[in-house]
Amino acid sequence: MRYGVTGNLEVFKIELHQFRVIIDFVMRKIIRRLLCVLAMLCAVEASHAQGTAFTYQGQLNDGGSPATGNFDLRFQIYDAVTNGNAIGFPLTNSAVAVNNGLFATTLDFGAGIFTGTNYWLQIGVQTNGLTNAFTSLIPRQPVLPVPYAIFANSASNLLGTLAATQLNGTLPSSAFAGYTNTVSLTNSANLFSGTFSGTFNGNGTNLLNLNASQLTGGIVGDARLSSNVPLLNGNQTFSGANNLTNGNNSFVGSFFGNGLVGWIATNGASIQAEIDRGYLLMNSQVVTVTLPLNANVGDIVRISGAGAGGWQIAQNSNQSILGNFSSFSNSSWALAGAAGLNWNSIASSADGNRLAAVAAAVTSGSGGIFISTDSGATWTGSNGDSSSPWRSIASSADGTRLVAANASGGIGGIYTNSGASWNKALSGGVNWSSVTSSADGSKLVAAINNSASGGIYTSANSGATWSQTVGTARNWVAVASSADGSKLAAAVYGGGIYTSANWSQATSVGNKNWTSIASSADGGRLAATVNGGFIYTSGDSGSTWVADNVPAANWTSIASSADGSKLAAVANAGGIYLSSNGGVTWTQTNPTNGAVWSCIASSADGGKLAATILGGGIYHSQVSSQTATTTGAGGYISGIQGSAVELQYIGNNQWMPASSAGTIWAH
Repeated sequence: MRYGVTGNLEVFKIELHQFRVIIDFVMRKIIRRLLCVLAMLCAVEASHAQGTAFTYQGQLNDGGSPATGNFDLRFQIYDAVTNGNAIGFPLTNSAVAVNNGLFATTLDFGAGIFTGTNYWLQIGVQTNGLTNAFTSLIPRQPVLPVPYAIFANSASNLLGTLAATQLNGTLPSSAFAGYTNTVSLTNSANLFSGTFSGTFNGNGTNLLNLNASQLTGGIVGDARLSSNVPLLNGNQTFSGANNLTNGNNSFVGSFFGNGLVGWIATNGASIQAEIDRGYLLMNSQVVTVTLPLNANVGDIVRISGAGAGGWQIAQNSNQSILGNFSSFSNSSWALAGAAGLNWNSIASSADGNRLAAVAAAVTSGSGGIFISTDSGATWTGSNGDSSSPWRSIASSADGTRLVAANASGGIGGIYTNSGASWNKALSGGVNWSSVTSSADGSKLVAAINNSASGGIYTSANSGATWSQTVGTARNWVAVASSADGSKLAAAVYGGGIYTSANWSQATSVGNKNWTSIASSADGGRLAATVNGGFIYTSGDSGSTWVADNVPAANWTSIASSADGSKLAAVANAGGIYLSSNGGVTWTQTNPTNGAVWSCIASSADGGKLAATILGGGIYHSQVSSQTATTTGAGGYISGIQGSAVELQYIGNNQWMPASSAGTIWAH
């Protein structure tokens, strides 16, 4: 058999027994250039029990002349002439003697290698004793059968397993005598008679007189079971008394009845509660859950506020809820230890512990930026400019990033560490009127109050760079942001209210002397104040607005809790008003009614408030406790996102918390 190689390779051949193929080639990366002509002879003696070794004979030429000396030869079987996968392990025969170009060596790749698959032999050579890599000779040579191997493929005497497909004819019954292995008779037409022992599988439709006590395996169909047998995959009602006394019992899923309360996830905005049910509230708006009208002592209702809108539990006639609650409308106020300055703006962290306020300088050194880390009880001046007309300040949720607006010198900047250092982020001798911040302090908004020039500017990198978002010059006086900074709202004094949905004016409310605007965390609930008018609220991100039931006043500022349910507003010479139901009703709380209240700020849960007086001081609120709701349909309890309560019925139309998480407010 002869093979040819193109390119730089010369023709070589190998001999296999009577067939010799000589291959000429060029060896690279070896000490001297070798040209090896190899021949393989598989010599197999005809015997009944042979091993797996065979003899390989070859001829090795060096530079066209027969080589003499000792050489290391390496052999490897592959399943392809190029590339492919190696079969078994390589064989390395060291110090093979080559005399006048001729050599012979024994190869043994072990049992199970030659199974009839086409294989190729790759040969490598190096001078004996060197450590260089073997040089592979190409191309690989096919492994071909020899006469004895062909005879063995159809051997007259068989050792090992014979495939059943090779059998033909009928086996006599004597062939099964003493047979103990498993027999599988799968033909449905098989007929049986007599006595059988062992295991039977198949269609037993016509079997009669079966003894059920002898059934030890398999599955009995549901239809064959008594109706008194419970099924694992069906709903079960146990009318008898069941005692589960094993302490290792475990239960997965929801359980209802007699104090076992399972959870029901719901996106509804109004839910009629049932006894022994838990409700996981997912709606982004405020969800109202009404207590069951009838209950037995010990019955449970659970509420968990996962949605951004928070929740409230409404009562039926004559019902009330007893407990130790926080009271929003009855919050007490105390004068902080801050100087009587021209306070224009105040901002709060989410927990209400960190506050920041700005005062406009009337004389040199009479203004500046001030910080409180104890909910407004004490204040210290920061290193901001104390001689500038500061107008507005905003805070991140953690209180470590602040942004302040200077009416003449541009925005004061973004401040970390609660204002330890101040850097001017945006210049311009314009009337900067209002700033706001996202919860993380990365997204900032600033507005200019000027009908001739100005607009609204935004930053997405904590004030490092700014771009003009709204170029229309108006008397922009207030801006508000959702917690993530994606929803913005702005108010114009003598104009309208605009939102970032398309920065067009809300058509449901006309031009007014707007002074302030506030947003819930999700941006879905907004509230705004009018100088010489009323308070307006929106529950659809500013698309539509309604006037709240408050007296007309010179409203100057408004603040909102994260869920938008608790609002706080101040009016010039009008006092402080609070709402615990999103502006539906308002209650006046007056630390000093005749003061020129300028701004108010709220914590995320509405439990901590702080308000400023122009030319006066700073007041901060302390939440009071309340031990019961108002009896009847007018009373309720509420909580923000992340709060939860488990109410238990104690009789006489009264419920009380068995457990709770977060601040629970009574009304």
